Amino acid sequence: MVESIVQGISVLFQPQVFLGMFLAVIGGLIFGILPGLAGMTFMAIFIPFTWGMDPFLAMVILVSGYAVACTGGSITAVLVNIPGTGPNAATTLDGFPLTKQGKAGRALGAALAASGLGGVEGALVLALLIPFVMPIVMAFGSPESFCLIAMGLTFIATLGQESKAKGAISGLLGLLLAFIGYHDATGVARFTFGSTFLLDGVKVIPCALAIFALPEMMNLMLTGGAIVKEDIVARPAAVDIWEGIKDVFRHYWLHLRATLIGVWVGIVPGVGGDIAVWVAYGHAKATSRHPETFGEGNIEGVIAPESANNGKEGGAMLPTLALGIPGSGAMAVLLGAFLIQGIQPGPSFLSEHLDMTWTIIGALVLSNILGAVISLFVAPFLIKVTRIRGHLLAPFLLSITALGAYSYRNSLGDVFLMIGLAFLGWTIKQLGYSRPAFFLGYVLGGLAERYFGISYSAKGWKFFLTPISLVIIALTVLSVFYQPLINYIKRKRVT
Repeated sequence: MVESIVQGISVLFQPQVFLGMFLAVIGGLIFGILPGLAGMTFMAIFIPFTWGMDPFLAMVILVSGYAVACTGGSITAVLVNIPGTGPNAATTLDGFPLTKQGKAGRALGAALAASGLGGVEGALVLALLIPFVMPIVMAFGSPESFCLIAMGLTFIATLGQESKAKGAISGLLGLLLAFIGYHDATGVARFTFGSTFLLDGVKVIPCALAIFALPEMMNLMLTGGAIVKEDIVARPAAVDIWEGIKDVFRHYWLHLRATLIGVWVGIVPGVGGDIAVWVAYGHAKATSRHPETFGEGNIEGVIAPESANNGKEGGAMLPTLALGIPGSGAMAVLLGAFLIQGIQPGPSFLSEHLDMTWTIIGALVLSNILGAVISLFVAPFLIKVTRIRGHLLAPFLLSITALGAYSYRNSLGDVFLMIGLAFLGWTIKQLGYSRPAFFLGYVLGGLAERYFGISYSAKGWKFFLTPISLVIIALTVLSVFYQPLINYIKRKRVT
């Protein structure tokens, strides 16, 4: 085994492999920054170029570009409130308010450091769990997946800033949006209003851009000012970025918990990365000493989702490599890349290609380090965007968001849908309701319905009585009542 580890890691330092990884990291960051592209698109585009390539080099290029896409997406999420990938939507909640306060450097430093460190730790957890992955993955069925998604749904009300009732109402509206399109089990079309375009439902990227990015651009165009007001004096960018990096280590216990949440959710096939970041964000808010500041520029609200964001990639690799079961849509694309190379992931993969397993783990570690370093290097220059006046910046950002919505499915319908949902997002914001709660309800609604239907059909109402389901339910109850219980104990001690 030691020989395989040495062989696998040493491959990464061959000149052509390291150069391929370096270029893939730059490409992955660019794909992450541009809305609608993301890591899965990077792999799908570059898979044909790996035909006939050395399998080790091919896997390093694909894995490295995919691994850092969410790191790139955090840059636009923080600076201009445009989530580069779906999971980066959670980063906008506190990252963009920090930017408007003149603390863009601090938010970027924390986001990039948490993202890079989370990716490294996720890869290390992957290395540790590989021998034990089979019973873990096989124990997760539809009931366990539903309970995990239900845990995410419990955070909806807490995402309402002033009013939990408004947060709950926003989440329910998001659930309604998730139900547009065909019902998975019956094939019945719902809420399509006779439109064939809506039969396939509302997709994540157009919705994320509409709910978070476009309302802010509307405000930019209406006010005409820059993202950061002229009277706000910010510290030198390098100093601010370093402060953000130190924030990650000040809140290292939160960062580690969020990373493990990302790994845990990533392991479960079919659940997806969007859930990981929202569970991590909700957990951070539920356990924070100052939950009332979330959504207004709390650095913990940047660290938690970004830690989970890249941590989930190591988790998603586990079932893909060890069982041949893709942990996400992106992993399904990677599975196709393996098959093109004549390699079959699964139980035999770990014994026959153990050296390649360690090459992939090493690529995850090195690419996350490279991605974070490159991003931190260019961050001081990117921060200057926040000082550009709105009437100059907004048209450019509108073009980027329109391109992102279109490129997701190469459909103008998504652009028009994004514009329509943008007015809904702007209305939600103006009336004081919660856009994050709305988006969380939308993201989790379809998955919750699907897994509930499968679980109920198989086991009836007793589906939640499996051991893992009961553990998840207990953790959910604990996360909901933890902070109120702590506050009650503190009040009792005072009196």
